[in-house]
Amino acid sequence: MTQLLRAVEMQDIPKLVEIENQLFGETAWNQALFIDEISRVPSSRWYQLISEHDQIVGYVGLAFRGVDADVQTIAVVPTAQRSGTGTKLLSLALAEAKRRGVTQVFLEVAVENQPAISLYQKFGFEQISIRPNYYGAGRNAYVMRVKVGDL
Repeated sequence: MTQLLRAVEMQDIPKLVEIENQLFGETAWNQALFIDEISRVPSSRWYQLISEHDQIVGYVGLAFRGVDADVQTIAVVPTAQRSGTGTKLLSLALAEAKRRGVTQVFLEVAVENQPAISLYQKFGFEQISIRPNYYGAGRNAYVMRVKVGDL
């Protein structure tokens, strides 16, 4: 299947919100948050998506603070999960971080999201702490980090 990679644009936001709601429920990003994030590109943000047959199948976003970066979001629609789309998105994000001179990248992931944790570990991310109730009452997150020089 042919995938197209491109920058996220404002007109993509309604579809991104739909995907967010499907995947993340009550912790999904809303339209206002996406607008705020996309409006910060390219100075302190970077957002890309992958589409197949004109349908968005995944997206990723980074925030930059000096020599640090955070994976703000990464998502793959259920029909494209375990197809390499998440790997491609994370690889592109880490390459962009390296291009910008970032030395370490952080992210949060739900402690029960083993498929995502495995993906991050494959790229060298290590758990450095836990954020209690990050995704709501009783829903903790691991904070993970990779040193870009280790990539």
